[in-house]
Amino acid sequence: MATESALPWPSIFAGIRGVLMLAGGIFALLSPQLALATLVWVGGVIVIIDGALGLWGLLFGGRTSSRLGVAITRHILAILAGILIVAFPAMAAAIGISTLVILVGIMMILIGAFALYVTIAGRALLRQGTFWPEVLSASAYLLFGVLLLVMPLSSALVLVSIVGVLMILYGLFQLYIAWQLRSIEVKVA
Repeated sequence: MATESALPWPSIFAGIRGVLMLAGGIFALLSPQLALATLVWVGGVIVIIDGALGLWGLLFGGRTSSRLGVAITRHILAILAGILIVAFPAMAAAIGISTLVILVGIMMILIGAFALYVTIAGRALLRQGTFWPEVLSASAYLLFGVLLLVMPLSSALVLVSIVGVLMILYGLFQLYIAWQLRSIEVKVA
């Protein structure tokens, strides 16, 4: 049986993924505002492509629909929304990200409130020593939700920075995997 010393393509792909994740993570950490604007801009381009492909499919795909006018209007509106997002990414980011962060804040407050209620109402059923950790956990949800509601854009930038750190860690892990894949010996029959 012969052996080959390395699997080149999996290690190359893992290495490329690692480098891209590292670059994206460093970019998000060094400039979270620009990273957020870039993400919004890319989202706008994707919405334009989605609308254009949907319109193309409706007009040239050979299928007819009883709601063709509604579908065409939907795709035209998607294209227009994408153009507005690409043309005004800062405004789109402020409106879209703020709305999303506010919704997450409301969810965190609801989760915290329900967890606190269940913890207090079911105090007798909890094991010894688990009441206060549960109260602290519920309070952390409440505090996080309030912070998201009070400062949605600042919170979004902090979340971008957290994602940047996670991307860096994932990138380093991918580079480690790429290095490990290089040293695997493959048995060839």
